[in-house]
Amino acid sequence: MHIPATTHEHGSNAKVYTYEGDFDLQADEIAWKATISEGTSAPRQLSGRVPLSSPAMVPLAEEAVRDDIIKQIDNLSDVPVR
Repeated sequence: MHIPATTHEHGSNAKVYTYEGDFDLQADEIAWKATISEGTSAPRQLSGRVPLSSPAMVPLAEEAVRDDIIKQIDNLSDVPVR
């Protein structure tokens, strides 16, 4: 499934990142890949896996992937803007 281009403001440095990605539901996890960019910087590739702890999580798969992407973006840099 596809996540269309979305923006996210970094938690500590206030940079605005754009991301979009794709994810696949598997038996016990959601595997995803995303492309992120910030300003004129070259795009970066991120990927991850979200464990499926319950079948009830399937309808929330996109939100779980978005949360994981945002976590990785926020971990890119923890230096605040001064």
